[in-house]
Amino acid sequence: MTFEEFREMAFSPPCRDVDTIFQVIEYDVKDLPCRRRCYYPKFDVRHFCVGYGKTLTEAENVMKEAIRDAGKYDTEIYCFHIKEFPIGEYMSFNWEGYGVSWRLYNSTGIFLDRTYCSDLELDHGTPYGQFRGRLEESFRFKAGDIVEVLDGDEVRLAVATGSPLTVEWYWELRERIRKRLEEEHQREVTDEELEKAYIPDSSDDQIPVIDGPSYATHEHVHILNIMPLRYPISKKLREKYEGYYKAMLKEESEK
Repeated sequence: MTFEEFREMAFSPPCRDVDTIFQVIEYDVKDLPCRRRCYYPKFDVRHFCVGYGKTLTEAENVMKEAIRDAGKYDTEIYCFHIKEFPIGEYMSFNWEGYGVSWRLYNSTGIFLDRTYCSDLELDHGTPYGQFRGRLEESFRFKAGDIVEVLDGDEVRLAVATGSPLTVEWYWELRERIRKRLEEEHQREVTDEELEKAYIPDSSDDQIPVIDGPSYATHEHVHILNIMPLRYPISKKLREKYEGYYKAMLKEESEK
């Protein structure tokens, strides 16, 4: 396999030929508690399924209808998730909970991001469930950005400590593994042997974030659960989170 072929598969991953259905999930911002005037550093949302589509177009039309309906009641939408699941197939469990694919849209229905491999356990360890990295043009955040992290029905502030791993990074990893295997076996290894040695999956499509002055506070968050700042952030709070990032960099440099 050439790098160009690998890059094409990263951007257009192979899919099993099965019937699927698209689930539309709406996230709404909950009202602030009494006397509280600021949403940050965290606020609550609620989510619910608003419909299904046999195609992505049908699902997006359901989303548009939900947006129109929300306008009648002055509902503040946070975002939409459209997740794709196989029909009539046992899924066992989903590693990241989205099935075949997952797409992220903002409160007005504008497409923001998507996944690049299946999340199904039955696709785990196969070309369908292999994560091959992201193209740099898909990056929505960089190290040091203050972001919102969606965690269940809570949104909280955090600082991104890195960027997603690129297609180039995963290709170089693949070639390092190839070299090691060929040194061990004293022969050329096939692509099939290489992919059995290590196949990154849906859980690798993430970045670490921190919410304290040390990398010890970090956690790995899926890219589609990270959003830009929605509300104005106070100078004091911005300086606090920027300070977290500076303190982490200092800590890491002293190790």
